Amino acid sequence: MKLTTLIALSVVSIPLSAAEPAGDFCPEVYTQRVIELPFNPAFLHVDSFNAPDGSRQDGLLMSSFYNAVKNPEGTEFARLFERDLIARIADINDPSDVMPEVEVLSDLDGISRQVWPNETARAPDGFVPFEALVAPQGFQSALPAGRLSLINLDDPKRGEYLVDQSSFVPPRCAPGSDDNQPWFYHGVLFIDMDEDGRLDIVTARSSFKVRGGICPPTGQLVWFRNPGKALDANTEWDEFVLVDTKPKPGGPEVNINAADMDGDGRIEIIATHFFKHDGITIYGQPEGKKWSDSDPKNGPFVRQQDIMRGQGNPFAVEIADLNLDGRLDVLTSNHQPDNCFEVTQSKIPGRVLAIEQPDSGDIFNDPWTVHVVKDNIRPNPTYPEPERGPGRLAPNRAVAFWPARVLEGNSRPWLLVGGDEASKVWVLKPRYPLSTDRWEYDSAVIFDINDYYGANATQTLLDDPQGVSISTIGGLTWRYDQPGPLGLAEIYFPVFEAKDIHVMSFRPTGDRAISCPADVTVSCPAPGK
Repeated sequence: MKLTTLIALSVVSIPLSAAEPAGDFCPEVYTQRVIELPFNPAFLHVDSFNAPDGSRQDGLLMSSFYNAVKNPEGTEFARLFERDLIARIADINDPSDVMPEVEVLSDLDGISRQVWPNETARAPDGFVPFEALVAPQGFQSALPAGRLSLINLDDPKRGEYLVDQSSFVPPRCAPGSDDNQPWFYHGVLFIDMDEDGRLDIVTARSSFKVRGGICPPTGQLVWFRNPGKALDANTEWDEFVLVDTKPKPGGPEVNINAADMDGDGRIEIIATHFFKHDGITIYGQPEGKKWSDSDPKNGPFVRQQDIMRGQGNPFAVEIADLNLDGRLDVLTSNHQPDNCFEVTQSKIPGRVLAIEQPDSGDIFNDPWTVHVVKDNIRPNPTYPEPERGPGRLAPNRAVAFWPARVLEGNSRPWLLVGGDEASKVWVLKPRYPLSTDRWEYDSAVIFDINDYYGANATQTLLDDPQGVSISTIGGLTWRYDQPGPLGLAEIYFPVFEAKDIHVMSFRPTGDRAISCPADVTVSCPAPGK
């Protein structure tokens, strides 16, 4: 083993033994800082941005929506204290900077175009002729129709380029309809779908509005052709459907990811059916043809197979080799209710799951193996008691990471899990870090809202007259804190209603070592209370 490897392992005290007995586990993680914001942070992403001196630097990208004040009872919307927006901290490399500059990147002209921005991300270099962010938008109770757009970071005014604007157009958004616009977009991929040398946008989209009783859920897998030199800020991109709303269950709706899963040189897409079909599906281009050759009505058809069913409503998907066998796996979580009230029942609890591709390599025909790696997750009870479901949901995104860069390829990755309205962040450590066939993990809570913000904070309405409680962990992210073999993991997670981003690190920071709270959930109140 190289000297640098030994140094890094000694710094973070990560054993590489083949087996470790079960028992109490609390990783050596240190509180680094808490970044206070004037809005609710929702989804976070670390991206590498162009710096003023021509170099690149790590920045933290964030979306914000539903910056709402409710009535004192927490039952009705009163007003917004901030608009929906996209923002970033352009440079996160100074761990001592507890009040970094937060730059709003959207709608600088005062016209509120952003509608519930979700998983925003920096586009790859060369995607368009400027440094760009992609903004997938729409969801929940937002009345405006969803959209997909780019933000020009080379422009001091952060000008916006439209990719797609959905709309309420009859007879869409009608009971029984299979074409229920307005669509919303949650995240995107960048893939050259027509093999013209330019990356295109690939996404899943849904028609579902969680509140308002409109737009029954449908889904599509679609792509938008990169217009190249014809790019225009006000011209929508050409749209192509890969998997339509028919035959049922239709296309996916929310989260997607992509990789060459079987090593044949062709990209496969993994996507979730969240609202109408408890499955995760793998999609592949038509046999022997390009993605752009597919025709969802007449063929050739996109190849597809469900790789997981019956595990609740699947949320985010990540692709990684989770067990060091040289083949890519799928890491996912479901998103389940509290089981406390008549309208929030669910037999299946929240879970973190690993999906292993078949030994045969026939990823479109043979069954995949599902491993439950963390079970029995429930959100804290919905508060106030809901009149209808689904109420609070948990968990959120699960990601694979290594506490130290030198562990990549030498040990199975650890897992980082955001609890959403379970109000926690977990770290899962593989109990057998060198095994290819053991799927046990030791689990530790590294943060709990009820521990940090006060007992029962998740069940207590804020004053003045907020009517909301601090209860939600948003979409978390991580990075290595420095280049090279001595880089250690640094974790970023948002506490939505508190308007805080917490930063924790595996690099020792004075006397700031965390004490892991117990993994407990507030007990359900009696029905009707």
